[in-house]
Amino acid sequence: MPNSSGNPPRGGQNAHLYRRAERLQAAAEKTRAAKLAEEARLAERARTAQRAQWDMASRRAEWDTASQAKAAQVKVDSKFFDRMWGQLKPGAQKVVRGMVLGGLAGVGIPLVITALVHVANPLSYFDDRSTWNEMLEDLKVSAWDVWITYFSEVAPYWKGHASETVQRYLRFELIGMFDELGRIATEISGTLSTIAWDIVDYTTSLVDLVTSSAPVFLALLPFAGTFPGKAALAAAGFAFISLLWNLVEKFLGKIKSLDQKLETLGHKMFELRGLFNVGDNKLHLKPVGYDLNLWVPVTKESR
Repeated sequence: MPNSSGNPPRGGQNAHLYRRAERLQAAAEKTRAAKLAEEARLAERARTAQRAQWDMASRRAEWDTASQAKAAQVKVDSKFFDRMWGQLKPGAQKVVRGMVLGGLAGVGIPLVITALVHVANPLSYFDDRSTWNEMLEDLKVSAWDVWITYFSEVAPYWKGHASETVQRYLRFELIGMFDELGRIATEISGTLSTIAWDIVDYTTSLVDLVTSSAPVFLALLPFAGTFPGKAALAAAGFAFISLLWNLVEKFLGKIKSLDQKLETLGHKMFELRGLFNVGDNKLHLKPVGYDLNLWVPVTKESR
């Protein structure tokens, strides 16, 4: 006789069937929950990877600007220095001879020698600039590799204190250090470029001064034995020395300032390199398995 609830009794064989049905239902719910959890994990992994790409997009834009600047670089041709020196040397000889005959050898010759000593080949600075731009490109690639590798290959599979610590370190310190290195590399590249073009400007200005002054001295040399001729040579010599002194002084002031800037950037680079080296000790991380609370698999069931 059925009970008052209208449900068949659970005793005997019916109880066994009910228990089996409950186990099957529980197993189905567990499977469904595991499936939902796996779908959620995969969705979170996709979102994490997408966020990683979005976060790096702005940095890639900045780095690509540097790459475009590298492609647009202008270099003087390899024969520039030889041509400038070919024009400078014979003209300087005429100028020196004129100042000697004009009685200005003690002042003029050391200044001319100083001016000639500071004539340099700018190509080496252009080459150094290109090297730093290549390193800037390497920095961009390295930062991108670190970011994508962690958020695509590690973060979707591990959680816990260690994973959170690494993620914070990447977001708020390591990528920032890469950015700062990129800025320093850009400044060094720009400073080397400025030095190179300052050398070009100085050399061309010196060549213009010497080649324009040499004909004047050459024209006055035949009259060096006369008082008016010697006076004219002295006047031309004083004018030349004044212009040459201003040119050398201005150039040396620029080079000194740029050299100090390079030294400061070198110190910053050294400090940043030290920060990269202490990263592992700063995080105090242990390998997977050392502490179960440090690295927790994403698929691990909650206890």
